[in-house]
Amino acid sequence: MITNESYSYTEARRRVSIAKRDASLAVPSSERARCFGEAMRLMEDGRWQHAFTRLAELADVGHPLAARIALLLVRRGTRLFGGSFHASARQLVSWERAGH
Repeated sequence: MITNESYSYTEARRRVSIAKRDASLAVPSSERARCFGEAMRLMEDGRWQHAFTRLAELADVGHPLAARIALLLVRRGTRLFGGSFHASARQLVSWERAGH
């Protein structure tokens, strides 16, 4: 039986999923679109670190395309863009889920 003090792994994952969904809904879609557009303009201008910061913020609230691009920058950024892009292990797992 699940009590207030202890949750099963499945229940804990469900609660995290709900919290992430609610966090992404807190940012209106028009604002997410504006931020994503800004990130793309920053990339076009070669401002990789600033673009990554914007993409990471969006990826953290579950934006799928931002998550994919942020992962690309973390995994291949040094080779492709000459920069170093970092994310926590928790972010990487979250972004991988959001990007699928």
